[in-house]
Amino acid sequence: MKMLRRLAIVLMLPAAGVIAGCGGGVANPFAKASGPELMFISAAQTWDLDRNNSVTCDEWKAYTAELFGTADKDGDGILTSEEYQGVVRQDRLFETAGMAFFDTNRDGRLTAKEMADTPNPAFAMLDRDKDCQIASAEMVQTRQIERIKETGDGTPNIGGGGPGGPGSR
Repeated sequence: MKMLRRLAIVLMLPAAGVIAGCGGGVANPFAKASGPELMFISAAQTWDLDRNNSVTCDEWKAYTAELFGTADKDGDGILTSEEYQGVVRQDRLFETAGMAFFDTNRDGRLTAKEMADTPNPAFAMLDRDKDCQIASAEMVQTRQIERIKETGDGTPNIGGGGPGGPGSR
């Protein structure tokens, strides 16, 4: 029992450090992040298609294009809410964000362009030098909080869940 408790504490320390602002009075950079924003941040390494520990905007767009293409069953270049569920089955992040997040013109239909061009909160919050790349140094934060989920009362919950479903990378 003591061994399991110690293991749990050791596993939670990195994420707890981020939540607590890493000590030293530094404010938590994710304190004002919403649940969906935290999900994007924790999923960022999923989009590292070339596995070089850096994620670019182009990799994000390629990732969404692949998801979109698989879900667009009739090949018309538009996802209905029913087809969007295919995206959700591939990656749970898209369940958290919801189709409305990407449907910028609010017509109830989603184009590949809308999906790829909707600003990704992970880049806004992690890409400090705004070069459209989350470099390995910026990515460290995602590894520390990859298991954070927001509870109903707005407080972070370290434990279970997280982005990515059975078909996510």
